[in-house]
This record gives sequence, structure tokens and C-alpha cells, in this order.
Amino acid sequence: MSILGIDFGLKRIGIACTDELNICSHPIMQIDNKPNGEHINEIVKIIEQRNIQLVLVGMPFKSDGHLKIQNDIENFVKSLKKNIDIQILLWDENFTTKEAEDFLIFNNLSRKKRKKIKDMLSACNIIDSYLRSQK
Repeated sequence: MSILGIDFGLKRIGIACTDELNICSHPIMQIDNKPNGEHINEIVKIIEQRNIQLVLVGMPFKSDGHLKIQNDIENFVKSLKKNIDIQILLWDENFTTKEAEDFLIFNNLSRKKRKKIKDMLSACNIIDSYLRSQK
């Protein structure tokens, strides 16, 4: 059973996946969030190719109020559910992007390179958080 992690953003969507034993996560790709919804088809193809059994979608849970991005994520999940028949969980993604950014800065990646991989690394962090919670 492989797990797909998704870091949804209004511009870019980071995609990561586990190995078949769910031991570790690895980045897959970054997809542009397209107004025509084509990004949903790209994600469905990844799910089919990799035999995904669970999808984790990062959700920034805030105790002090509802964020606009939460509505966008919920709409994204509804669209995805129309195209796949596997479990989708919303998973707390607080600080995953910040952790990814800090890691990349620490490793001296340029701003341009960070932009290309930050969302994928954040999706890895979502998966890793889920895997730690299962132990």
C-alpha cells in the first residue's frame, strides 16, 4: 500500500509518495494548479500508475479561525473524490512548508531552486508526519 501526499497551493501543488512498505517518502513532482482543473487529471494518473491506496492532503488547521485556503483545499478534495475511489484524509500541514523552506535554506539552495522543490518536500513532510503518528 503506497501513500500519496499532496501539498495543495493556489499556484503549485507538491506531490510526494511512499515506497510500497511505507518506510519513507520521496518527492514525485510539482504540478501547476490550473484553472481548468487539469491538475486533477495529472494527480489521478499518478495515483493509478503508483497503485496508491491512501491520499493525504495537507490542511492548515488553525484554532483561531478559518483560512481562505481551507475552502480551496476542500473544493480540491471534492473534485479529486469525483475521480478516484480511494480514501482521502485531510492531514495537519502546519509548519510543513516552513520546515521545508528552512531545510533548503540551511543547505544553501538558491531561491530559484527552492521554489522548484519546496512544495514537494512539504508533501514529504505531510507523509512523514502521518507515518510517525501510525507507530
